[in-house]
Amino acid sequence: MLTSFKNLKKFQLSEYILLALFAFSIPFSWRIATYVMMVLFANVILRGVFEEGFKPNQLQQKHKFVYLIFIAFWAIYAISFLYSENSAEARVQIGKKLSFLLFPLYFLFSNLSYLTKERVRTIMYCFVFGILALYIVNLVWAGYDVVFEEAKKTRFFEPDFLKLGTGYIHHSYISIYTCISVAFCFAEAFTNRRTIYFNVLSIIVLILFTIISKSRAGLLCMAMTFFILWIWLTFVQKKKVLGLSVGVIMISVVVLTFVFFQNSVKRITETLSNLQNIEKQDRRIGITIGYKNLLIDKFWFGVGAGDRGDETLKSYIKKMEEIVQRIKPRDNYYSDTFVQEREDCLESIRKKYGGTLNNNTFKYAKEMSEKYNCDYNSVRENLATYINVNVAINSECNAHNQFSDTIIAVGLIGLLLFISMFLSPIYLWIKNKNFDIVFFSLLIIIAFNSLFESVLERQMGIMFFVFFYMLLFHGVFCQQTTDNEQQT
Repeated sequence: MLTSFKNLKKFQLSEYILLALFAFSIPFSWRIATYVMMVLFANVILRGVFEEGFKPNQLQQKHKFVYLIFIAFWAIYAISFLYSENSAEARVQIGKKLSFLLFPLYFLFSNLSYLTKERVRTIMYCFVFGILALYIVNLVWAGYDVVFEEAKKTRFFEPDFLKLGTGYIHHSYISIYTCISVAFCFAEAFTNRRTIYFNVLSIIVLILFTIISKSRAGLLCMAMTFFILWIWLTFVQKKKVLGLSVGVIMISVVVLTFVFFQNSVKRITETLSNLQNIEKQDRRIGITIGYKNLLIDKFWFGVGAGDRGDETLKSYIKKMEEIVQRIKPRDNYYSDTFVQEREDCLESIRKKYGGTLNNNTFKYAKEMSEKYNCDYNSVRENLATYINVNVAINSECNAHNQFSDTIIAVGLIGLLLFISMFLSPIYLWIKNKNFDIVFFSLLIIIAFNSLFESVLERQMGIMFFVFFYMLLFHGVFCQQTTDNEQQT
């Protein structure tokens, strides 16, 4: 891996180091990564001026339509500025998504013939080092809290495990980072014998930290990732005996997780068992109900990037008002006193229980059904949704679904461009009759998490997705050799 830094010109070497540093810093802080990115692009200009000029590489130009999809996606958000009433927020959104413009331009027009597949692998290893370092730092921090700050041992198993060490890092994004690291290490373990021990150890550490962090998204995404990797190993690589052995190991890990980490597994099993339990409704169900009408009404063109947050909030408020009106008696004889008492009870629930659904919050449903002849099930269902929508209002939540958020912001065209990002590599794989499991895993992991989180509404998702998409696309489709000297 260290040999990949040899035989490079001065500005090529500095650019390569900056790419590796950018990959390493993403798990820790998107702000640090932003500064590295700024220096990287400055180096690109200097390299063009003093070393190579600005002549692009033909292989990078061959699939320029993929780069143009990303640029068009950013352009749609920029155009939405014209019909966004909140122009200040529109500028913020356009700036936040600059990675969709800058990285495609960089990978399209900068001569990256020196960035061989071997060097792409080295950059991926730097990312793995970054996520491992992040986990170790937080593990040490948690140990310090338990030993010296008298924290409970559950400190190691909290969903916000990472927030208490290196600062605020959303667990959904950490699960994305972890899963793509596992996919890369898994592929390396079966294709590169020189690093097999490091990769196997890394996979074990990443699995362990995913389990103890109790992230539902992380556990589900990890299980899905391993299933995809097993399919690849067994049927694509056609290593059926090895695939059988790996499958047995995977099943054993699942069994051991159920035995020794019951609290972590409980978060998933409870979520699945409560899908039909209205009194323990998942908050995202209430959020989806809250913005559904807005999604339908603005399906074609969206509301504009600047008004996405405001209009989503208005949709939540409107839906909550509708829900309140549904909580009513069968008999209007008590309607005068009921309206005031309904408001008093809802206010009391908001203040006392906040966004928590528990047995106490549903005493109201029983009291109303008995005192005012209400339909008990109707009051119970509407109350659960009311509480979840109220939490969305107080937190000013986005849609928690990237596909929906894209439609709300920029409409159908934006959604089609977003989906095209996933379909384009698949089309090229079929056309060229080749396949890359790491790149494919990235696409599946992002698409899966986009169902439950607006992954491209935070820089920690935007910068990660665009950079590694471009990097892996370059390694798969824009390089024909791993020989460093030949490419240099």
